[in-house]
Amino acid sequence: MTRFGRAGRIEVRSIDRIPAEERHGRVRDQFTLWFALNANIFPVVVGGVTVFMGLSFPWACAAIVLGVAIGLLLLGLHALQGPRLGVPQMIQSRGQFGFYGAVLVFALSIVLDFGFFAAQLVIQAEALNLVVGSVSMPVWIAILALPVIVLTIYGYDWIHRWQRWMTVLLAATFVVVFIQALVHGSPTGAAASGHPPSIALFLGGTGLFVISLASWAPYVSDYSRYLPENVGRARTFWAVALGSAIPAVFCAILGAYLAASLPDQTSTVAAVGQVSGDWALLVMAISLIGSDVANCYTGMLAVASIVSCFRDVGRSVAVRVLGSLLLVAAGTICALLGYRHFVNNLSNFLNVLLYVFIPWSALNLTDYFLVKRGHYDVASFFTPRGSYGGFLWRGLVAYVLAVAVQVPFIDQAFYTGPLVGPMGDIDISWVVGGVAGVVFYLAALRFPGRDATASGTERAPATTG
Repeated sequence: MTRFGRAGRIEVRSIDRIPAEERHGRVRDQFTLWFALNANIFPVVVGGVTVFMGLSFPWACAAIVLGVAIGLLLLGLHALQGPRLGVPQMIQSRGQFGFYGAVLVFALSIVLDFGFFAAQLVIQAEALNLVVGSVSMPVWIAILALPVIVLTIYGYDWIHRWQRWMTVLLAATFVVVFIQALVHGSPTGAAASGHPPSIALFLGGTGLFVISLASWAPYVSDYSRYLPENVGRARTFWAVALGSAIPAVFCAILGAYLAASLPDQTSTVAAVGQVSGDWALLVMAISLIGSDVANCYTGMLAVASIVSCFRDVGRSVAVRVLGSLLLVAAGTICALLGYRHFVNNLSNFLNVLLYVFIPWSALNLTDYFLVKRGHYDVASFFTPRGSYGGFLWRGLVAYVLAVAVQVPFIDQAFYTGPLVGPMGDIDISWVVGGVAGVVFYLAALRFPGRDATASGTERAPATTG
């Protein structure tokens, strides 16, 4: 079947392994996918948040670059798992937690997916409301959900096609907006200072970008699993890493610059409109459609993974449609309920995600690259009677402990841990969470579990159709 023929119909695969004859992905599509996922108004807003937090523009730039670099290391490594195993990212967690045990991270992934979708809907609706004020924010939120439904249901090829188109539009738009921002003015007051911030404040800004990039980790293989299994690892890594890094850093620095040069604007979205006009706000709103779809598509796969615990989802279009509608509905409702307090909700949401997904990513990558070295019994991802059984307590305990160990180091508005003070009022919880991978690796070597026999095999599940 031609590429156009595939892209012209609803994708039938969900969580099952992509067979060799259906592997039609291209490495360059990984670059355009991730470029368009990060060249949008969301990193612009998060970049502005770093200045609103109290960082000056030079130090905000440093925090952005450091945070993106850390997050991208995780992102690029996860991308390599898709072509090798041919299954979505989160279904691979059954290799660490067991068939039923992985439901824990499936559920957390769903919260991540519709939470980000909701946050992005608010940003988009705000941009469009500034262009057409006669249409309220709630109405714009509802309107924006419609194209997301269509693209999510049609799936993989439609998503990649949309992102290829958007890459060109967004690259040109953000260059123009940045030039207009430079012409409009420069950072003023405290935001222009080069005086070093407190370590706590700097790590807080850095952490926003670690999680902004690392929060894509549960998604990566979903969009690389159609690549041929023998695709070059280095090419895949750099396509994803550079496709994400270039726009993420550029857009975030733009947001920080706008916040620093327009201190009277409490909204980075409004600042974009002030320096560039309504045309830019319109593109900003459109820019997040691809990211909206990615959140809902991955969330749909997580829903299908949970459903697969009770029935065979196979090539069920019904599961795809219903799962997509569920994710879009959940995100839309959250956006409608929380749009009035968006900045606080966004910061708190990102911080909570940091605590639960950094440990998962560290554990997953440690298992893949150091313990099993990429060799999994893929068929056992789809049955509780396989190599990984119903529960792999080694992985579950390591994960829960890694999350729990972070609690004394948390410094947030809703909670301050007892070890924050002795650490100089620095929130290093997200760093501590990374020990999950080390804990899991040591446990795997000391206490090899029932999955040890699968480390040298890699069997594909039977596929239908």
